[in-house]
Amino acid sequence: MPGKSTDCGAASVRAIAGLLALAVVLVAASGCTPPAQKFVDKIRAEATEKCNEGNQAACHTIVQALGGGKVAIESTAPLETQTPACNAGKQDACQQLAVLHGELSSWCSMGNGQACSAVNTGPWPAKWDEPALIDAAKLACLSGRFKPDSNTCQALEMM
Repeated sequence: MPGKSTDCGAASVRAIAGLLALAVVLVAASGCTPPAQKFVDKIRAEATEKCNEGNQAACHTIVQALGGGKVAIESTAPLETQTPACNAGKQDACQQLAVLHGELSSWCSMGNGQACSAVNTGPWPAKWDEPALIDAAKLACLSGRFKPDSNTCQALEMM
């Protein structure tokens, strides 16, 4: 039964990571930046605390204040599974990673240190054409191959 325990634990972490990955949360903060920033600071602090307690899903959480009082929450957990899949030739994985990389690069340019760290350390695929993969991901969202509420499609809407 030890394998089953590990599988359940991995499934639990994947479930939490999946929820975070899908939680590109938009919070209307009545048009003011300070409440949005307070929310960002609160989520970052909670994620750091949970990470320090050993919650790996929390360790992968990156929060970014967007314009208009919106806040986005992203997870870098897919890097661990999607990068090997992309390197193995799975185009869907490459497209999803290209969108994630583009999103995090944008957040890095806004001064988000966590996003910069993720962009600089990866692990990212060995070789890829990010602009072409982002375009392919846009088509995948439009055609329904990626669900409209997927992290990839939602990230594309904000890019």
